[in-house]
Amino acid sequence: MKKKLKKNEKKKKKILKSIDKLKYKISAKQNKLSKIDLKIASIEKKIVEKRANKNREPIATSLNN
Repeated sequence: MKKKLKKNEKKKKKILKSIDKLKYKISAKQNKLSKIDLKIASIEKKIVEKRANKNREPIATSLNN
């Protein structure tokens, strides 16, 4: 009976350890994704600013004509 209990405890510890490893991997992936999202957002912001600047320039030149 004690052997079965020890064996079950070992299995339980092993499973818990593997779950912890997977949780760590998931959190690491989420951190990477959040960093990538920030980079994408900054690039999108730059693009919008460039487009806004391009749209402003033709209006100013048409007023001068």
